[in-house]
Amino acid sequence: MKIVVFDLEQIVLLGTAGFATFLFVAWWQVGVFWASDTPQTWLLALALVAAFIIVVATPLQLLCRFSSARLLPYFIGVASGPIGVLFALLLFSRYPVGFEWYVSRVLFFHIVFSLIGLLFSVAFQRWAGPNNSFKPNPLRGSA
Repeated sequence: MKIVVFDLEQIVLLGTAGFATFLFVAWWQVGVFWASDTPQTWLLALALVAAFIIVVATPLQLLCRFSSARLLPYFIGVASGPIGVLFALLLFSRYPVGFEWYVSRVLFFHIVFSLIGLLFSVAFQRWAGPNNSFKPNPLRGSA
């Protein structure tokens, strides 16, 4: 239950951050505007980040718990962005996934989801804490 609450917090926080990034890039290219469908776009961003966190980022971070490497969860967090984009293209794109469709057309999504994956891995590692599985036997008779 704790991981569900943690995931919901991260979905709202990181989804809003991803939406703000998208909005600022759009404002930079076109100029400041507020469209009538901006709240729906925010909900779509939350849905995309929710799918990414539930399907890709959380299982990869849980798998990293089995390793003792300290930088592996952060590397996997950055790599989970392109993995999530690849899954989305394979599931929802009707075009063959090649260099043009995987890198050049969705480069912005690679960058945004890599940052979201990194921020999620940092938050997950802080939330989960270290894996201190070493439990020494207590000394008998020492008071």
